[in-house]
Amino acid sequence: MFTCRIAYMNWNDLKVFLAIAEAGSLAGAAAALRNNHSTIFRRLNALEKDMDTRVFDRLPTGYALTPAGERLLDLAREANEAIQAIEREIAGRDLAPSGTVRLTTAPNIARKIVPEAIKVLRKTHPKITVETSTSDSDYDLNRREADIALRATDEPPEHLIGRKVMQLDWWMCGSTFGGSKQPTRPDQLPGNPLIGADISLMRLKAFQWLESNFNQWIVTKANDLSTMASLAKTGVGLAALPSDQSEDGLRRLFKIPRITGELWLLTHPDLRNVRRIKVVWDALADATNAFQRDNLRS
Repeated sequence: MFTCRIAYMNWNDLKVFLAIAEAGSLAGAAAALRNNHSTIFRRLNALEKDMDTRVFDRLPTGYALTPAGERLLDLAREANEAIQAIEREIAGRDLAPSGTVRLTTAPNIARKIVPEAIKVLRKTHPKITVETSTSDSDYDLNRREADIALRATDEPPEHLIGRKVMQLDWWMCGSTFGGSKQPTRPDQLPGNPLIGADISLMRLKAFQWLESNFNQWIVTKANDLSTMASLAKTGVGLAALPSDQSEDGLRRLFKIPRITGELWLLTHPDLRNVRRIKVVWDALADATNAFQRDNLRS
Protein backbone atom coordinates (compact mmCIF):
# COMPACT_ATOMS: atom_id res chain seq x y z
CA MET A 1 0.00 0.00 0.00
CA PHE A 2 2.80 2.41 0.83
CA THR A 3 5.70 1.09 -1.25
CA CYS A 4 5.29 3.75 -3.96
CA ARG A 5 5.49 6.60 -1.44
CA ILE A 6 8.23 5.37 0.91
CA ALA A 7 11.02 6.95 -1.17
CA TYR A 8 9.78 10.36 -0.08
CA MET A 9 9.66 9.48 3.60
CA ASN A 10 11.52 11.70 6.08
CA TRP A 11 13.96 9.59 8.13
CA ASN A 12 13.24 11.68 11.24
CA ASP A 13 9.57 10.74 10.92
CA LEU A 14 10.54 7.08 10.70
CA LYS A 15 12.61 7.40 13.90
CA VAL A 16 9.53 8.83 15.61
CA PHE A 17 7.48 5.88 14.32
CA LEU A 18 9.99 3.42 15.81
CA ALA A 19 10.05 5.22 19.14
CA ILE A 20 6.24 5.22 19.41
CA ALA A 21 6.09 1.54 18.43
CA GLU A 22 8.61 0.64 21.15
CA ALA A 23 7.14 2.90 23.86
CA GLY A 24 3.46 2.43 23.01
CA SER A 25 2.74 6.12 23.63
CA LEU A 26 3.63 9.64 22.46
CA ALA A 27 4.93 10.52 25.91
CA GLY A 28 7.25 7.52 25.97
CA ALA A 29 8.54 8.31 22.49
CA ALA A 30 9.10 11.96 23.44
CA ALA A 31 11.13 10.90 26.48
CA ALA A 32 13.20 8.41 24.46
CA LEU A 33 13.97 10.96 21.73
CA ARG A 34 14.36 13.85 24.18
CA ASN A 35 11.77 15.86 22.31
CA ASN A 36 8.43 17.42 23.18
CA HIS A 37 5.02 15.80 22.84
CA SER A 38 3.77 18.19 20.15
CA THR A 39 6.78 17.56 17.88
CA ILE A 40 6.29 13.79 18.15
CA PHE A 41 2.60 14.18 17.34
CA ARG A 42 3.35 16.44 14.36
CA ARG A 43 5.93 14.05 12.89
CA LEU A 44 3.60 11.08 13.26
CA ASN A 45 0.89 12.96 11.39
CA ALA A 46 3.40 13.88 8.67
CA LEU A 47 4.44 10.25 8.30
CA GLU A 48 0.87 9.03 7.96
CA LYS A 49 0.13 11.80 5.46
CA ASP A 50 3.17 10.87 3.34
CA MET A 51 2.16 7.20 3.41
CA ASP A 52 -1.53 7.96 2.97
CA THR A 53 -2.40 5.40 5.64
CA ARG A 54 -2.67 5.08 9.41
CA VAL A 55 0.15 3.20 11.13
CA PHE A 56 -1.28 3.40 14.66
CA ASP A 57 -4.70 3.00 16.22
CA ARG A 58 -5.18 5.59 18.97
CA LEU A 59 -6.54 3.62 21.93
CA PRO A 60 -7.29 4.69 25.51
CA THR A 61 -4.44 2.42 26.64
CA GLY A 62 -1.93 3.76 24.14
CA TYR A 63 -0.88 3.52 20.51
CA ALA A 64 -1.30 0.13 18.80
CA LEU A 65 0.13 -0.75 15.40
CA THR A 66 -2.29 -1.17 12.51
CA PRO A 67 -1.63 -3.93 9.94
CA ALA A 68 0.16 -1.34 7.79
CA GLY A 69 2.17 -0.29 10.83
CA GLU A 70 3.18 -3.89 11.51
CA ARG A 71 4.54 -4.19 7.98
CA LEU A 72 6.35 -0.87 8.26
CA LEU A 73 7.92 -1.83 11.58
CA ASP A 74 10.09 -4.59 10.11
CA LEU A 75 11.26 -2.31 7.30
CA ALA A 76 11.93 0.56 9.69
CA ARG A 77 14.04 -1.64 11.97
CA GLU A 78 16.12 -2.83 9.01
CA ALA A 79 16.62 0.76 7.87
CA ASN A 80 17.54 1.84 11.40
CA GLU A 81 20.16 -0.90 11.71
CA ALA A 82 21.63 0.03 8.33
CA ILE A 83 21.89 3.72 9.23
CA GLN A 84 23.49 2.92 12.59
CA ALA A 85 26.04 0.71 10.83
CA ILE A 86 26.85 3.58 8.45
CA GLU A 87 27.29 5.99 11.39
CA ARG A 88 29.63 3.56 13.17
CA GLU A 89 31.62 2.98 9.97
CA ILE A 90 32.06 6.71 9.43
CA ALA A 91 33.05 7.19 13.08
CA GLY A 92 35.53 4.34 12.75
CA ARG A 93 37.35 6.12 9.93
CA ASP A 94 37.88 9.23 12.03
CA LEU A 95 41.44 8.90 13.34
CA ALA A 96 41.92 12.47 14.52
CA PRO A 97 41.94 12.88 18.32
CA SER A 98 39.23 15.53 18.25
CA GLY A 99 35.46 15.76 18.32
CA THR A 100 32.73 14.71 20.73
CA VAL A 101 32.68 11.51 22.81
CA ARG A 102 29.41 10.62 24.53
CA LEU A 103 29.79 8.88 27.89
CA THR A 104 27.06 7.23 29.94
CA THR A 105 27.68 6.41 33.59
CA ALA A 106 26.10 6.41 37.04
CA PRO A 107 25.70 9.69 38.97
CA ASN A 108 28.15 8.70 41.70
CA ILE A 109 30.84 7.72 39.19
CA ALA A 110 30.16 10.93 37.26
CA ARG A 111 30.86 12.92 40.41
CA LYS A 112 33.88 11.02 41.71
CA ILE A 113 35.77 9.63 38.72
CA VAL A 114 34.78 11.39 35.50
CA PRO A 115 35.90 14.94 36.48
CA GLU A 116 39.51 13.81 36.95
CA ALA A 117 39.51 12.16 33.53
CA ILE A 118 38.09 15.27 31.85
CA LYS A 119 40.57 17.47 33.72
CA VAL A 120 43.45 15.46 32.22
CA LEU A 121 41.87 15.44 28.76
CA ARG A 122 41.51 19.23 28.78
CA LYS A 123 45.31 19.42 29.09
CA THR A 124 46.30 16.59 26.76
CA HIS A 125 43.55 16.66 24.11
CA PRO A 126 41.69 19.99 24.31
CA LYS A 127 39.91 19.34 20.98
CA ILE A 128 38.00 16.40 22.47
CA THR A 129 34.67 17.22 24.11
CA VAL A 130 33.18 14.69 26.52
CA GLU A 131 29.40 14.73 26.92
CA THR A 132 28.37 12.88 30.10
CA SER A 133 24.90 11.40 30.54
CA THR A 134 24.20 10.22 34.08
CA SER A 135 21.77 7.46 34.94
CA ASP A 136 21.79 4.10 36.72
CA SER A 137 19.47 2.70 34.05
CA ASP A 138 20.42 0.35 31.23
CA TYR A 139 22.28 1.73 28.25
CA ASP A 140 22.29 1.03 24.52
CA LEU A 141 25.60 1.50 22.73
CA ASN A 142 24.24 -0.15 19.58
CA ARG A 143 21.99 2.85 18.95
CA ARG A 144 24.84 5.29 19.54
CA GLU A 145 23.06 6.67 22.59
CA ALA A 146 26.63 6.78 23.90
CA ASP A 147 30.10 5.95 22.62
CA ILE A 148 31.47 4.70 25.95
CA ALA A 149 29.74 3.31 29.02
CA LEU A 150 31.41 3.24 32.45
CA ARG A 151 29.00 0.98 34.28
CA ALA A 152 28.64 -1.38 37.22
CA THR A 153 27.37 -4.67 35.85
CA ASP A 154 27.43 -8.33 36.82
CA GLU A 155 27.27 -9.52 33.21
CA PRO A 156 28.54 -7.08 30.55
CA PRO A 157 26.87 -7.63 27.14
CA GLU A 158 28.84 -10.09 25.02
CA HIS A 159 28.45 -8.02 21.84
CA LEU A 160 30.40 -5.08 23.30
CA ILE A 161 34.12 -4.52 23.74
CA GLY A 162 34.84 -4.25 27.45
CA ARG A 163 37.46 -3.91 30.15
CA LYS A 164 36.90 -4.52 33.85
CA VAL A 165 38.40 -1.57 35.73
CA MET A 166 37.25 -2.16 39.30
CA GLN A 167 36.03 -4.94 41.58
CA LEU A 168 33.34 -3.77 43.99
CA ASP A 169 32.04 -5.22 47.23
CA TRP A 170 28.47 -4.56 48.31
CA TRP A 171 27.59 -3.29 51.78
CA MET A 172 24.47 -2.68 53.82
CA CYS A 173 24.71 0.95 54.85
CA GLY A 174 22.88 3.19 57.27
CA SER A 175 23.07 6.65 58.79
CA THR A 176 25.96 7.50 61.08
CA PHE A 177 23.27 8.77 63.44
CA GLY A 178 21.53 5.42 63.55
CA GLY A 179 22.93 4.43 66.93
CA SER A 180 24.40 1.12 68.09
CA LYS A 181 21.31 -1.01 67.37
CA GLN A 182 21.85 -1.13 63.64
CA PRO A 183 22.25 -4.65 62.22
CA THR A 184 25.73 -6.10 61.79
CA ARG A 185 24.80 -9.23 59.79
CA PRO A 186 22.07 -10.31 57.33
CA ASP A 187 19.92 -12.24 59.79
CA GLN A 188 19.40 -9.02 61.77
CA LEU A 189 17.83 -7.16 58.82
CA PRO A 190 14.20 -8.30 59.37
CA GLY A 191 12.23 -5.56 61.08
CA ASN A 192 14.50 -2.77 59.81
CA PRO A 193 13.20 -0.35 57.14
CA LEU A 194 15.02 -1.01 53.88
CA ILE A 195 15.55 0.91 50.64
CA GLY A 196 14.94 -1.17 47.53
CA ALA A 197 15.56 -0.73 43.81
CA ASP A 198 13.04 -0.24 41.04
CA ILE A 199 13.00 -2.48 37.97
CA SER A 200 15.80 -0.60 36.18
CA LEU A 201 18.34 -1.78 38.78
CA MET A 202 17.05 -5.30 39.35
CA ARG A 203 19.74 -6.59 36.97
CA LEU A 204 22.17 -6.25 39.89
CA LYS A 205 22.48 -9.26 42.21
CA ALA A 206 22.54 -7.20 45.40
CA PHE A 207 19.05 -5.89 44.76
CA GLN A 208 17.80 -9.32 43.69
CA TRP A 209 19.06 -10.61 47.04
CA LEU A 210 17.37 -7.81 48.96
CA GLU A 211 14.07 -8.26 47.11
CA SER A 212 14.04 -12.05 47.45
CA ASN A 213 14.86 -12.21 51.16
CA PHE A 214 13.61 -8.98 52.73
CA ASN A 215 10.87 -7.64 50.45
CA GLN A 216 8.35 -7.07 53.25
CA TRP A 217 10.64 -4.59 55.01
CA ILE A 218 11.31 -2.42 51.93
CA VAL A 219 9.70 0.97 52.65
CA THR A 220 10.77 2.89 49.53
CA LYS A 221 12.54 2.32 46.22
CA ALA A 222 14.82 4.37 43.97
CA ASN A 223 16.35 4.04 40.53
CA ASP A 224 19.79 5.44 41.28
CA LEU A 225 22.43 4.71 43.91
CA SER A 226 23.04 8.31 44.94
CA THR A 227 19.39 8.71 45.91
CA MET A 228 19.56 5.48 47.92
CA ALA A 229 22.65 6.80 49.72
CA SER A 230 20.88 10.07 50.54
CA LEU A 231 17.81 8.22 51.84
CA ALA A 232 20.03 6.06 54.04
CA LYS A 233 21.97 9.09 55.36
CA THR A 234 18.77 10.80 56.45
CA GLY A 235 17.61 7.68 58.31
CA VAL A 236 14.77 6.60 55.99
CA GLY A 237 16.15 3.06 55.88
CA LEU A 238 19.15 0.87 55.22
CA ALA A 239 20.54 0.63 51.68
CA ALA A 240 22.58 -1.91 49.73
CA LEU A 241 25.42 0.05 48.10
CA PRO A 242 28.67 -0.77 46.28
CA SER A 243 32.00 0.08 47.87
CA ASP A 244 32.57 3.12 45.65
CA GLN A 245 29.48 4.76 47.20
CA SER A 246 31.14 6.34 50.24
CA GLU A 247 29.58 9.47 51.70
CA ASP A 248 29.88 11.57 54.84
CA GLY A 249 27.01 10.60 57.10
CA LEU A 250 26.87 7.06 55.69
CA ARG A 251 28.04 4.07 57.74
CA ARG A 252 28.91 0.62 56.40
CA LEU A 253 27.18 -1.92 58.62
CA PHE A 254 28.28 -5.21 57.07
CA LYS A 255 29.48 -6.66 53.78
CA ILE A 256 26.79 -8.54 51.87
CA PRO A 257 28.08 -12.12 51.63
CA ARG A 258 28.84 -13.78 48.29
CA ILE A 259 27.85 -10.69 46.27
CA THR A 260 30.42 -8.64 44.40
CA GLY A 261 30.16 -6.27 41.49
CA GLU A 262 32.36 -5.06 38.70
CA LEU A 263 32.88 -1.69 37.05
CA TRP A 264 33.35 -1.97 33.30
CA LEU A 265 34.39 0.29 30.46
CA LEU A 266 32.36 -0.66 27.39
CA THR A 267 32.11 0.44 23.78
CA HIS A 268 30.83 -0.88 20.48
CA PRO A 269 33.29 -3.02 18.43
CA ASP A 270 32.92 -0.68 15.45
CA LEU A 271 34.38 2.16 17.53
CA ARG A 272 37.39 0.35 18.99
CA ASN A 273 39.86 1.99 16.59
CA VAL A 274 38.47 5.52 16.74
CA ARG A 275 41.28 7.66 18.08
CA ARG A 276 39.16 9.98 20.23
CA ILE A 277 37.32 7.01 21.78
CA LYS A 278 40.61 5.33 22.72
CA VAL A 279 41.94 8.55 24.23
CA VAL A 280 38.87 9.04 26.44
CA TRP A 281 38.80 5.31 27.27
CA ASP A 282 42.39 5.43 28.56
CA ALA A 283 41.74 8.60 30.56
CA LEU A 284 38.73 7.02 32.25
CA ALA A 285 40.70 3.86 33.02
CA ASP A 286 43.50 5.92 34.61
CA ALA A 287 41.04 7.99 36.65
CA THR A 288 39.31 4.83 37.87
CA ASN A 289 42.62 3.30 38.93
CA ALA A 290 43.53 6.48 40.82
CA PHE A 291 40.15 6.56 42.56
CA GLN A 292 40.48 2.92 43.55
CA ARG A 293 43.98 3.47 44.89
CA ASP A 294 43.04 6.56 46.92
CA ASN A 295 39.55 5.66 48.15
CA LEU A 296 39.01 1.92 48.30
CA ARG A 297 41.87 0.90 50.51
CA SER A 298 40.77 -1.57 53.16
